[in-house]
Amino acid sequence: MSNNYKCIFLACLLTLQISCASKGFNRGELKEQINVTRPEFNDQEIKNEFSKKPNLPKNAKLAVYFKTPPQERNQSHPDWRWTENDKSVFAEIASELKKEGVISGAFPIVHSLVNDDDLKSLRLVAAKHQADALLIISGAGQTDRYINNLGWTYALLLPALFVPGSEAETLFVSSATLWDVRNEYLYLTAEAESTKTSTYVAAFGKSDKELINDAKTASLGQLKVELSKMIKGTKLQ
Repeated sequence: MSNNYKCIFLACLLTLQISCASKGFNRGELKEQINVTRPEFNDQEIKNEFSKKPNLPKNAKLAVYFKTPPQERNQSHPDWRWTENDKSVFAEIASELKKEGVISGAFPIVHSLVNDDDLKSLRLVAAKHQADALLIISGAGQTDRYINNLGWTYALLLPALFVPGSEAETLFVSSATLWDVRNEYLYLTAEAESTKTSTYVAAFGKSDKELINDAKTASLGQLKVELSKMIKGTKLQ
């Protein structure tokens, strides 16, 4: 191989390594996605928050809302969405709480009834259903793709069909907040995250949607355990 070809080959290889290097996760962006929109506030409003007290009756009704994934608003094919299996996880929590007498019942708030995902709108819809407490579940995920130590073989083209030189690391963060519908008292917050790593052949890797769904399932499982312990600990009283 002549020196010119060697230089071209090394330059292509360097470009491949740089362009496919791990970029990491943007946790700030993920936090913005799982938060419920709230307006700016002043000192007087902060004082008002301290005056709020738990306000639930003994036979409290619980409304559960899964916050719309941000991608779903802007894309015809979002990276992920809530599934019936996801929602059944929290139906199990509601069933346990009902058996223990913590709540009298629980029901979901469907997206078609909600104009915006801001807290005020959600409380209003919950109030129309005569709910006493509002549980909001939100989530956000990202996938970081890069090549591993075998990735240099991709410069030869053919190994891309056989060599597992690609890596995908997926992070999913799930969050839950429990609010008093009447006075916006915040009872508790819980958060869980899961990271999944996949090594694959470049031509046959899973899609972002599949990878995020795997991490989402694991994250929600952790959130369920944490949330159940916290609710039972407070007894919502």
